[in-house]
Amino acid sequence: MQQTREILTFQFGTYANYVGAHFWNQQEANFVYDREGNIAEEQLPQNDILYREGLNDQKQTTYTPRLLSVDLLGTLRHLPVVGELYGNFLPLTDEQNADELQKTKDSVEQSQMLTPGGLDVRKQPPVELSEYQLDLVKGTVDTERKDYKLADTCSSWADYLYARYHPRSLNVLRGMQRQTDVQVLGTQVAGVELWQSVAFNDDFCDRIRMYAEECDALQGFQMLFDIDDGFSGLATKCLEHLNDEYGRASYVLPLHYPRNISYAQADARTAHSIRVVNSVLSYYHLSEQATMFTPLSTLETIWRNTTLQSRRMPGLHWQPDNLYQSSAILAAYLDTVTMGYRLRNTPESLLRFCERVTPSNRNMTAAGLSLPLGMEQEQDLIDFLDGSNNGSLLTQLTPGCEPGDSHVVQSIVARGIPHSRLKRPVDQAGPQLRMAAYKCESVSQMLLLYYQCAYHGSVTHAASLPLPLNTKLPFPYEIFDAHIAADGFKLLGQAEREKDNRVGSAPALAAVQNSSKLGAHLDTLHGQTHRVQLAKLQSYAQSGFEQEEYDTALDKLLEFRDNYKDDHYL
Repeated sequence: MQQTREILTFQFGTYANYVGAHFWNQQEANFVYDREGNIAEEQLPQNDILYREGLNDQKQTTYTPRLLSVDLLGTLRHLPVVGELYGNFLPLTDEQNADELQKTKDSVEQSQMLTPGGLDVRKQPPVELSEYQLDLVKGTVDTERKDYKLADTCSSWADYLYARYHPRSLNVLRGMQRQTDVQVLGTQVAGVELWQSVAFNDDFCDRIRMYAEECDALQGFQMLFDIDDGFSGLATKCLEHLNDEYGRASYVLPLHYPRNISYAQADARTAHSIRVVNSVLSYYHLSEQATMFTPLSTLETIWRNTTLQSRRMPGLHWQPDNLYQSSAILAAYLDTVTMGYRLRNTPESLLRFCERVTPSNRNMTAAGLSLPLGMEQEQDLIDFLDGSNNGSLLTQLTPGCEPGDSHVVQSIVARGIPHSRLKRPVDQAGPQLRMAAYKCESVSQMLLLYYQCAYHGSVTHAASLPLPLNTKLPFPYEIFDAHIAADGFKLLGQAEREKDNRVGSAPALAAVQNSSKLGAHLDTLHGQTHRVQLAKLQSYAQSGFEQEEYDTALDKLLEFRDNYKDDHYL
C-alpha cells in the first residue's frame, strides 16, 4: 500500500491568508470532478497529501486542510477561531429568543457533544456577513449569474473563504488588532520576539506536533508568509524549529504586498527602509533554512517602488492593489506549480521537486505563470508553440527577476490542455507532419522539446495534467478580458465572450526557475541597504536589535549572492 506522503502547510500574515484562502478554495473545487472529461485517476491530485480525515463529536467524517494559519485579531470576521465542525461553536440567528436558545443548549447536551451544564454561551460581537457568505450559509450561492462584487466589498480573506478549517488551524495574535492603515506587527525582530514568547510558542509548537504525529510519512512543509512585516520573523523562526525538530523538506513562498504598507510612527522614507531590513533578515534566514524559497508578488519591482507598477498578463486585467484579486493570481500559481508533487501515483516528492531546480546552493528561485495559457479555441498545442517565436510563454511573478532564456534550470507544470489538443491525426495533420514536435506523444514531451529548442543550454523538467484551473466563484472570474472564452481559451479573431457567460475554467502553465540572472534580484536588495540607517529606525532600535546582527545578515546575503555567479556553477 502506497504511503500518503503528507505535507503540512503554514500561512503567516494577512496577505498569506488571502492567498491561502484562494488556494484552499481551489482544492475544494477539485474534490468534484467532471467524469465526462475522462480524466484518469492518476492524473488527479492526491488530496490526502494536504488534507486530514477526522471525526467530530457527532461521529461525522470531516476532511480539513493540514494547515496552521496565523493572523491578526479582526481578520477572521465571522469565522470562529475554533472552527465550525466539532460542536464547540454554534451559529445563532438574531431571531432566536431565550426559549429557543435553551432548546439549542439542551439539544447539544443530549447529543453527548458535551456533559450537562458544560456548555457556556458567549455572544460574539455581531459581524456583518458578506453577501457571498450569507448565500453560502443558505446554500443558495449562484456561481453563474449573481455578481457578489467581492473585489469591491471584501474586507478580509474570510469574506470569500469556502473551505472549512480544523479547530487547531486558526491562530489569532491576541492584543494585536488589525488596522487598515498601519501594520501593527511591523518588524522582523518583533515577529522573532513573539515566537520566543511562551504564550505563543508553547501552544503553536504543540499544534505542529499534533499534526506531525497524525502523519504516516510526513515529507515536508509548504509555507507562505508576509515578508514586508513582522510575520517574516515568525515564519523564519518557525522554519528553524521545523528543521531542528523534524528535518524535512520545506518549500517557502515569501509574499510581497501588492501595495506599500505603513508602519507605526514611520513616514514614507522610513517605511521603505523598514521593508528593506525585513527583506534582508528574511532572505538571510531563508538562504540557510529553506530547502527552496520563491519570492512572489504581482508587482514588477519592490523596495522603494513608488510607482507600484504591476505585472501585466495577456488576457487578464486586475486592480493592481486589490488584495482579493492579486492573491488569486498567486494562489493559481501555487496550485499549479505544486501539482507536480501532488498527483496520485506520482514518483515526485517535495524534496525532489526542490532539489531539481536548486543546484549549487541556489535555493532562491523565480516564479513564472501563464494564465490563461493563450491558446485559441480549437488550436493545437503544436501550432501554438510553433507560433510563439521561441518566447518564454510566462509572466514573471518574482519581482525584479528575469531568469533569461539560457542556462536556466526549471520545473514546469501545464494544466487544462486535453490530449486531443496536442496535434492532429495523421490524415489531418498537414504541415504539422513536418515539425519535429509531431513525434511527441504527450503535453509534457512537447513542452520539453519546445524549451530545449528555445532555451540554450537549459535543463527542463515538465509535467502535465488535463485538469484545468477552476475559475468559478469565489475566484475573481471578472479579471479575464472579453476575448477569453468560458473554457479559458482565446476566442478567434476579435470575437468577444457573451456578457452573461463567465470563465469557469482555464488552462495554465506555471514554472519555478533558476539561473545566474537571479543574482540581480539580490543585487537590487543589497543596493537599497546603502540608504538604510538602522539607528534611525525607531521600531528596530527600541527592540534592542544590534547593528552587528544586521551587518552579519548583510555579509551572509553577499555570500549567498556569490552562488549565482556564472563561474560558480557553469
